[in-house]
Amino acid sequence: GCIYGMVGSNGAGKSTFLRLITGIYKADSGKIFIDEMPLYENPAIKKKLCYVPDDLYFLPNANMNRMAEFYSAIYETFDMERFETLTKQFNLNPKKNINSFSKGMKRQVAIILTLSSKPEYMFFDETFDGLDPVMRNLVKSLICQDVFDNKATAFITSHSLRELEDICDQLAL
Repeated sequence: GCIYGMVGSNGAGKSTFLRLITGIYKADSGKIFIDEMPLYENPAIKKKLCYVPDDLYFLPNANMNRMAEFYSAIYETFDMERFETLTKQFNLNPKKNINSFSKGMKRQVAIILTLSSKPEYMFFDETFDGLDPVMRNLVKSLICQDVFDNKATAFITSHSLRELEDICDQLAL
């Protein structure tokens, strides 16, 4: 039910931390638990979280609708109505190939897919990178609303304290 921020310079370990805590990387030692269950190679826990990496990836030649179908197959909580509403709110064409989108538009697609999945835990790496100020404010308000409405938890990393100081409940430097 909180928004946690992590601020640090390049190479400080922010992205590595998110990859560890989302189960993409296996820790060299120790274990990571979410809801008192080990995370690594645990599909039941991974269904509760979404991760938006700094380096985005989409299925080859996919459009937003195809990615929504993919996400709905993984996340039982995926809300297609929410997806359609957010797509209109962001003014994106869901039938257009995502590869033709700008960097900021691709980031918006990833955010829409994550918010439509309604995960308990959301992890955003450099979330606001490539977004103009209007989109940054929209994304911030949507993340805050999801955390409040769904009692979700969000982790956000950034190079800039200024980007996170107005949205986070707690910050780590």
